[in-house]
Amino acid sequence: MKDDFSIKGEVIAALEGVEDPGQGGKNIVDTHLVEQVEVKAGVADITLVMPKGRAREERFTIEDAVYDKVEAIDGVLEVKVKTMTPQALEREQNGEPAPAPSAQPAAAPAARPAAGKASPAAQPQAAPSAPIEGVGKVIAVASGKGGVGKSTVAVNLALALQKIGHRVGLLDVDIYGPSLPTLLGISGRPAVSNRRILPMEADGLRVMSLGFLMDEDTPVIWRGPIVTGIIRQFLRDVDWSGLDYLIVDMPPGTGDAQLALAQTVPVDGAVIVTTPSDLSLIDAARGLQMFKTLNVEVMGIVTNMSKFIVPSTKEEFFIFGNPAEVAKEAERLETPVLGEIPLDLTVREGGDAGRPVVVGQPDSPVTEAFVELATKVAELKPPHADGEGGEGAEQPKKGLFSFLKS
Repeated sequence: MKDDFSIKGEVIAALEGVEDPGQGGKNIVDTHLVEQVEVKAGVADITLVMPKGRAREERFTIEDAVYDKVEAIDGVLEVKVKTMTPQALEREQNGEPAPAPSAQPAAAPAARPAAGKASPAAQPQAAPSAPIEGVGKVIAVASGKGGVGKSTVAVNLALALQKIGHRVGLLDVDIYGPSLPTLLGISGRPAVSNRRILPMEADGLRVMSLGFLMDEDTPVIWRGPIVTGIIRQFLRDVDWSGLDYLIVDMPPGTGDAQLALAQTVPVDGAVIVTTPSDLSLIDAARGLQMFKTLNVEVMGIVTNMSKFIVPSTKEEFFIFGNPAEVAKEAERLETPVLGEIPLDLTVREGGDAGRPVVVGQPDSPVTEAFVELATKVAELKPPHADGEGGEGAEQPKKGLFSFLKS
């Protein structure tokens, strides 16, 4: 039997076969009419966004084509299409009341069961930007560009927070390059219990990544709305309850993933990872300003691969640039430098072997640097400051069957 995630992939593929009239043969995904696709218990819930002024006949043509394409998918029990204007979508996301009925766009056609299939009860939609139940603080680890060791910092920061006594989860939303399964040395498929995904476990961390749900070497070729939907599902449909911290490993750059995170849950703070190189610092500044634009507090900058210390002589070399330049840039951006992580072969070896340095080399200088970083993060953002989470939080449920692709 197909699972919802597999069906969702087929629904998205089917929508790429629906033409947007008057747009030169382009499909409705390419013309950004598809805002969201959700599949729960066989119910395909599709949100379309059409600007005011589109002819009603065009809208109905598109909706009918969506129904016809999606109904034909094996495993789809019911198709629900909601069509909104951009203004109505913004009001909904902001929790604002709808205008008077006379000002509302025409109602979308009613949901209809797929031919010959029973329709289960409709599923409620999660409210935008609502806290994750049972999670103390959500901390994003981001970078302006790739190749600066962001995922390595995220993994070892999570393990260091655990080392100083906190319960920690790690979410990999680096959709195009999910590396946490490799860094932590875990594989397999997550289980599901009570219709919630159960995170995998590694070294005491609770972990979720798209890498668990895809075959190795399979490229991810997804557009913005699909990326947004996956991130929302990882935040809302995974059982994260009972955590002090959820560390979120972001994709590099500024784009849909960062926006989706900020719009889905309140992010308590962001940590920007950079190397001391001029190029990395330029991109780090862009990433920092992006989070400020999204009203997410930037806790500070982490300088990764800050210097190389010769083991035999303790002599220091600056391979990627002088970390003093990072301090100058941080001062200009009015944000602190939270930590400096030295360049060390054990970090690379531990990541390749699935044994991160914090657990593989617990007494090393690099581990000490990560523990210092974790201590600063915990001081800046103490868990459960408002009484959320804690010992009374619901603990993870046990599941027995595979989720998503078999």
